[in-house]
Amino acid sequence: MLRRVVADDVPLAPVHAAVHARLTAIEPGHVETSLPAPTEDVDAALWLLGDFASGLAVTGTLDAGERITTLRLTLNVLTREVRGGTLHAVGCLDDRLPGVALSTALITDDEGRGVARAHGRNAVLADEVAAGNGASVPSWAASPLAVDQLVRDAVAPHDQAVNTAAVVQGGALASLPARALAEVLEGPADEASAAFLRPVPADGRTVHAEAEIEHGGRRLRSGRALLRDDRGRVVLSVSGLRYG
Repeated sequence: MLRRVVADDVPLAPVHAAVHARLTAIEPGHVETSLPAPTEDVDAALWLLGDFASGLAVTGTLDAGERITTLRLTLNVLTREVRGGTLHAVGCLDDRLPGVALSTALITDDEGRGVARAHGRNAVLADEVAAGNGASVPSWAASPLAVDQLVRDAVAPHDQAVNTAAVVQGGALASLPARALAEVLEGPADEASAAFLRPVPADGRTVHAEAEIEHGGRRLRSGRALLRDDRGRVVLSVSGLRYG
């Protein structure tokens, strides 16, 4: 199914169709992906692309009836000066046991300069959700939607923000508390790690982000942000630091 996505240049899930995230090459444990570079809020695009590429590096090694879910995603940003109109990410499988896998995605710009690196920890599951993967193929949006518009504070996630499991894509989801964290750190985090606690369906219910500073030094600042659903439950936490 993944090779068909590459050969036919079709989106893998609604979220990829909405933002024009493409899978351009895949082999077991190795993928190449791309995403239009945003003019604003580069971090939101980095979270989505990092999750996309690191996760697919694992997905390409799965057996029929298996799927993954992201447990933790760490994003290390090198620069936010993106040259060219496209972000590229190469995802590689680092290690895998029957129930868990580690992977890495290197994100570069059109000039081949390193922009960020994402590290993913994924659980490998076998269930009825996996059996339905690939049953339908979405169509590309006429023009790409800005990634930072997929999940916004006190608003229901966009109905096209979902992945193949019909829940909001992890990278898109993490970008909201990451933005809240940036506010208390007085700028976006250089390194942030998101822990995914509950899936969030795009069912019209709202989400809300809150953040607090943990250390406010002159050069080094660290903090934590939480994303809650409309029942007040924590669905995702992000911790991060900013230096300089």
